[in-house]
Amino acid sequence: MIALLRYQTANLFRSHRWIFPLIVFALLISVGGAGNGQQAGSGQEAVHLHALALASGLDWSAAIVLVVTALLTRSMLTAEPSAAKACVAAARGPGLAQLATLLTAFAGGAILGMAGACYELATMGHETALLVPFFAGLGKALVCALVGSAVGTLFNPPVIRHQAAALLGTIAAVVVALVSSVSPANAAMHGNGAALQSAAWPAGVPLAAAFALLVASWTASCWLAGRRSA
Repeated sequence: MIALLRYQTANLFRSHRWIFPLIVFALLISVGGAGNGQQAGSGQEAVHLHALALASGLDWSAAIVLVVTALLTRSMLTAEPSAAKACVAAARGPGLAQLATLLTAFAGGAILGMAGACYELATMGHETALLVPFFAGLGKALVCALVGSAVGTLFNPPVIRHQAAALLGTIAAVVVALVSSVSPANAAMHGNGAALQSAAWPAGVPLAAAFALLVASWTASCWLAGRRSA
């Protein structure tokens, strides 16, 4: 499995399909980050304002993580040439090769999520009071990365093989995941400040739902990879 992950990572870098998601992530973070909404204040009032601004910035960062993870997943699922994919599938099995592809894309999204959260914290200062919203933001980023990976998996090959339908489906699913109240990502981002909690969703349920969605989508993708390569 380690060899497959190394191969898929090298394949992603060689294809240069990571560049567009990275540019999108950097531009959106710089435009809507917490540092752009700082407000003046002093003492406890300043700390409170910074915490609110950080929470808002981390919500923005988590939303971007969902988009970028879906893009990375689509890039990974469409980057490898058919001949190379067939060789890897013959050597290690199509299901395991597909799982390595999905893990690589998810890892890339998770790394960007951590980087985005650290950037938001760095722009706001280093007060101890900011650690609570920071760790809550990391939880939200994790939920969004899980949902983004599931979206990218369900709306791209081998589940949907038509390229135009896959692209349009991915875009539509990303929008729904961000704005719909039934989405775990939306529930996590619109919580009351506690990690993974919202008014409509009990604590922990957004994370559990996102993880279940990820497992279901990955299972379907790996199963179909084996069936359609046979």
